[in-house]
Amino acid sequence: MRSVRTVVTTVLLALATLLSGVPATTAVPAATASPSATAISSATAMPSAAPAPYGPAIPLLTGCGTGQPADGTIAADGTVRGYATCDLNGPRAIHYVRYRGGTAFHQLTPYRGMVLQAAWDGLNNTYLLFTHAGPDPTTEQLFIGKRLDNTGQYAPATLLATTHPSGPDRGTREIQATLVASASRWWAIWTEPTTGVSQPATYSLFQRHTLLGVQPRTRISYPAIGVADSAPSLAYSPGLLTALWGRAPDQGPGNAFLMLGQSKGTRWGARPVWSASRNILKSTDLISYAGIRYATWLTTWQVVVAANVLSTFYPRGYSVTNGADSTVAVSGQNLFLMWWTGPGMGGSQLFLLERQAGVWSSPVVITGAVPATRVLAQGGKGRLLYWDSETLMLRIQN
Repeated sequence: MRSVRTVVTTVLLALATLLSGVPATTAVPAATASPSATAISSATAMPSAAPAPYGPAIPLLTGCGTGQPADGTIAADGTVRGYATCDLNGPRAIHYVRYRGGTAFHQLTPYRGMVLQAAWDGLNNTYLLFTHAGPDPTTEQLFIGKRLDNTGQYAPATLLATTHPSGPDRGTREIQATLVASASRWWAIWTEPTTGVSQPATYSLFQRHTLLGVQPRTRISYPAIGVADSAPSLAYSPGLLTALWGRAPDQGPGNAFLMLGQSKGTRWGARPVWSASRNILKSTDLISYAGIRYATWLTTWQVVVAANVLSTFYPRGYSVTNGADSTVAVSGQNLFLMWWTGPGMGGSQLFLLERQAGVWSSPVVITGAVPATRVLAQGGKGRLLYWDSETLMLRIQN
């Protein structure tokens, strides 16, 4: 997910072994420089091979205002489904969007708020995590809803949590949450403050799920006082949940970590897999494809993608300035990595890289295509979901 406070610099063996599903036994060392973990400059890291071109931008939803949140999913048949906050029908109205068989479709939902994440269950349901202001200005509420594909009907939103933000930015700090779904079941994880209005604050992870059994709201992480867990990302493979999140002091200096945990429906086992120093992590994304976990994270100066193939860890890093929201997708032998940068010397830009048969492409750069929402993949081809001014766009690789 997005907006992380964690700090990271160095890749560790523990992340490789956990991504492959093998328990890690190596202790987490202090952050040190190494050839595989050193930030790679854009001038030296990006090969010259060009990826297959992308078709023209397809408008999915327009007239929404700038900088709105959105998210999308892709099905085995290539159908793209998702949600977007759009002011077209009133403040923070949420729209459902779909692209299938060459036709774009959008529909106003009964939900209002800020889209966090969408998830397709592979059968008939497109789930949505979203937030809305609580009953008073100091609270924020997290909901889950869904659309039934066969009828077009929407389930009543279910309240997952009401939070009272704490810490130095009390009243403005947002819930960070993640969601997966499979066969009409779902699992959500989110952050909540657990020390009231104390400063520095403690933020912990909570969960609720119907996937792999039904469980009500439950706390699942216990950081030390003044330490914040943040930006969780979830991936699901049959019978196994994998989660990635950040852990760092809420204020001031101190050790910070990237955490990785797994659950088969009951207890979570978790451990730090990156040590952290002088590098603020802004976003994380985690997926599972063909039994392999793929992760990306974006820091103040670097975007990194990691995959585990035959028990070998392949990190890839690129230097960035003012970057945000890196996401990863995989289909067949092709891996796609996307992020975007805010206003700067080059303007607001979307960046896309593709790794095919072990070779990284030169970057696809789209100026003005921000925020970049998510990269998706199916049939060995990428899909780009992003905003162009007030229009949510989709581009499909040829």
